[in-house]
Amino acid sequence: MSGKKGAAPALIIKLKALMPKVSKSEQRVLDFICQNPEKIIRFSISELAESCGVSDATVIRACRSAGASGYQELKVNLAQDIVLPIQNINEEISFDDDSRTIIEKVFQSTLNTLQYTRSTLDIGHLEKAVDCLLAADKIMIVGLGNSRSIALDLLHKLMRLGLNAVVYQDTHIDTIGASFLKHGNCLFAISHSGSTKDVVDCAKIAHEQGAKVITLSNIGKSPLLKYSDIPLHTASNETKYRIAAIDSRVAQVVLIDCIYTMIAIRKSDSVQGFNKIEKALHVKKY
Repeated sequence: MSGKKGAAPALIIKLKALMPKVSKSEQRVLDFICQNPEKIIRFSISELAESCGVSDATVIRACRSAGASGYQELKVNLAQDIVLPIQNINEEISFDDDSRTIIEKVFQSTLNTLQYTRSTLDIGHLEKAVDCLLAADKIMIVGLGNSRSIALDLLHKLMRLGLNAVVYQDTHIDTIGASFLKHGNCLFAISHSGSTKDVVDCAKIAHEQGAKVITLSNIGKSPLLKYSDIPLHTASNETKYRIAAIDSRVAQVVLIDCIYTMIAIRKSDSVQGFNKIEKALHVKKY
């Protein structure tokens, strides 16, 4: 579990000492965390709540009782206690690996994620996402952190197809933009964990305004799914506390490419549009 064999992680000791001082429902949460620390690192808040038979709000209260600002901070603190430093880079790599072995493991891990994602992919949902994007008067894309690069990639591809899409560069502007979405518009929300608060908030606002909400997150329950009309999933074994979620980003890009290709095939003016773009960009090249 930890680099210090035989020693219980400090956070686990703290949680056990805290249990008699909190409510029964919070005790269930803290006890589950103590009994399943490795599993918690991979769980979303909704998955933990379901496992304990409590609400998401109870999980948050339990985490705050433990001194964390919320579930994500507690997961990071727990990961720092029980995970070897090298695992923050890649769970399959060890300090003794040479360059060839590192390359093999990184490639194999990414290939596994692509295979998992393909095997669990709901093609019907992917087709519904394409229908929704084609029918939308306006498409707002939101993603933060690592997901921002995926949001910008989707923006680039949709613009090349002549669709009215936008990505804002500020979370306050995201909120304002989502509040003006309406029936006939679409929000495409991207979050690997499905728990990024600003992304979930935008999805909630857009959903309440009558816009269609497409979500792209890792497979499993998450707060984002509560407001999703069309859920799309990757299937990555990466832990959700890692800063550089390499495998999941590759899988997300491939799903975006699938959407792009499916729309391009269905849009009769795609080829003319591509020719127009190439002509306009010709002056940008030597």
